[in-house]
Amino acid sequence: MRTQQNRTLGAFEKAFWLLDQIDSKDFCLAAHISGTQPVEKWRKAIDLVQQRHPNLSVKVVLDALGRPTLQHVEDLPIPLRVVHVAQDYRWEQEVEKELSVRFNTAEGPLLRVVLLQKPESTVLILAANHTVADGTSLSYVTRDLLLVVTGQELALLEPQASNDHTLGLPEDQPAQTVEQVLELNMKTEVVNPLVSSHRFSANTTRTLLERARQENTSVHGAICAAVLLAARKMRPEWDQTRMELVSPICTRGPLSLDDNVGLNITTQSVFFDNQPYMSFWDLARLAKAGLGGTSSVDYTKGYLSFFRNLVFGHNDIAHMLDALKQAFNHHIMVTNLVRVKYKTDFGPLKLEALYGPMVRSGKGLEQTIGALTTNGSLCLTNTSDTPIPGLLLEIKQILDQACQDTVVAKMECSVR
Repeated sequence: MRTQQNRTLGAFEKAFWLLDQIDSKDFCLAAHISGTQPVEKWRKAIDLVQQRHPNLSVKVVLDALGRPTLQHVEDLPIPLRVVHVAQDYRWEQEVEKELSVRFNTAEGPLLRVVLLQKPESTVLILAANHTVADGTSLSYVTRDLLLVVTGQELALLEPQASNDHTLGLPEDQPAQTVEQVLELNMKTEVVNPLVSSHRFSANTTRTLLERARQENTSVHGAICAAVLLAARKMRPEWDQTRMELVSPICTRGPLSLDDNVGLNITTQSVFFDNQPYMSFWDLARLAKAGLGGTSSVDYTKGYLSFFRNLVFGHNDIAHMLDALKQAFNHHIMVTNLVRVKYKTDFGPLKLEALYGPMVRSGKGLEQTIGALTTNGSLCLTNTSDTPIPGLLLEIKQILDQACQDTVVAKMECSVR
């Protein structure tokens, strides 16, 4: 019999759970799929994939020491919402709805599914709570659902350990306890995040990748540079501001983790002063350099140590919340899942594009740019309570111009 998921939260899981009490830490991915399957097949596939991933059948509750713990719950079906729509329906509005509805972590489950049934295609939207999942998790859940709905059988996975446990770090043992643990009351006010998206052509994506390599940077660095330039141009109050840009970093590679649903990320902030004479590619190289060494065991240990000092060793939740309120005060997040790492042809269905992660911060003017490449085409999303209108189009124009400069330079060289 498989072991069930019952354990205390790791340091970053606990930090996200605490932050979720202040403001939503829910997020979404959206899959564009050619072809359709009956709703009954999707319902069965969701149930089977839930059995595969232990974190999809949990709730978060406090134990006797006032520590948040994952507890397995039987008969906890993942909600499925089905919407029959026209072929040109704007799927982003369904993501906006999902991000405006909070998860109840004390009851679970911590995943919801929306199925947009079009005449000839499907949009599959997954919404999750960040305490138990990350963007890569939802990418793998998308894959698993497509495999199962088209007749494949998948093995069950063992429970997802915290990154702390994987690194051999001890679990939280409160040495100091308060007489009465704070009773949490999750904010319930309605929020209205807005989502926009843009898909680049395969040719444009390939040109961007090649140019980034020539310039000794990365597509991620180029996206960061374009976002910064666009945001400063379109939001005047940011023109002279020292900008903080945060990037999530996947820990699955450094820690040799499997495809389990879990929170397997760290983050890294890079700060940018207003440097009007810095070229686009210098800015892109600076963005890349700021992430140097982050995909490592040592960085993960150091990152977790910071949060362990904040949220471990006591159960004074009010004190923890006060400390975490100062965290994540970024202007921009670029959350880049890089590319879909599995085959996209599933027989009667094909994954055409995967969009996200789409996550709101809610503190103020933040812009969250999700980036993910499927079938050679880069997809960008912007999620914000206060979005900059036209931001993605401006980003596209900046990237196009940066790549076009290469073409012009090559033409001039050939003339000479």
